[in-house]
Amino acid sequence: MLAPLNPEKVLFIVSSKTFTTTETMTNANTATQWLLKSANDQSAIAKYFVAVSANIKNSTEFGIHPDNIFSMWDWVGGRFSLWSAIGLPIALDLGFDKFIELLEGANDID
Repeated sequence: MLAPLNPEKVLFIVSSKTFTTTETMTNANTATQWLLKSANDQSAIAKYFVAVSANIKNSTEFGIHPDNIFSMWDWVGGRFSLWSAIGLPIALDLGFDKFIELLEGANDID
């Protein structure tokens, strides 16, 4: 799935409250290995990865620059995580206006 992508034009968003979720970290490590095959420079992680997490320590240990971490509260869970910074990829995909509509709809339902 990564093969047709240009490593110099990719931004990876690792979204994990704890930055320990097995599936998420497996995918993040796969993406890291793919990127480093091209970049041959560990500092590329800080350039091409951002994190959405409540665990700043694990995010920075992974190699993500602190300025590239969208923090979230550690008490956010379940369906409510969508309304936190975890929704960043959704907002980027839909566009912010549509994301606001999504949040407003959720508020109406709640």
